[in-house]
Amino acid sequence: MTAIAPVSRLLIATLLAIVLTPACQARTISLDNASVDTYFSPNGGAAEAATRMIDSARHRVLLASYTFNSTLIASALKRAHQRGVEVHVVLDASNLDPAYSGATFLANAGVDVRTDSRYPIMHQKFIVADDLVALGSMNFTLAGDRKNAENFNVFRGASVLADEYASRFDGLYAESQPYTR
Repeated sequence: MTAIAPVSRLLIATLLAIVLTPACQARTISLDNASVDTYFSPNGGAAEAATRMIDSARHRVLLASYTFNSTLIASALKRAHQRGVEVHVVLDASNLDPAYSGATFLANAGVDVRTDSRYPIMHQKFIVADDLVALGSMNFTLAGDRKNAENFNVFRGASVLADEYASRFDGLYAESQPYTR
């Protein structure tokens, strides 16, 4: 029987640690009494669903998105802000180019808009409105709603899920910078 050199033992231990360590740390959330409204683009009503969700908010709206130029959703965010709802938006840093973003409209309306440049792409796409949470593949853009094959899901009765997404939003918010026009 041959002895394994100390360097080889270290290499084997490191490889085992990598293989046996979970690749991600998912949190399981039980949704006992929740319901999900599911929308598929194109023309599946996702932007209208997002607008209704934002219009129904009484306390908070948190929106994270890679790209953003939906006039329907931007107008709903502005209305929520004008009603006194706490509205915060975090967008990918690519939205610093005002030619392709609704960020300037929101900022001019007094909405708190921030951009996140920590990642090559901040690709989150979700909305938290009070205890509702919506998420999916759809960017909050006209193309996302009317041209692309996308999905958008609104979870009702899932306050634990909404809190989990609000916590994620807080992290994105903390690492982002105020939008400058």
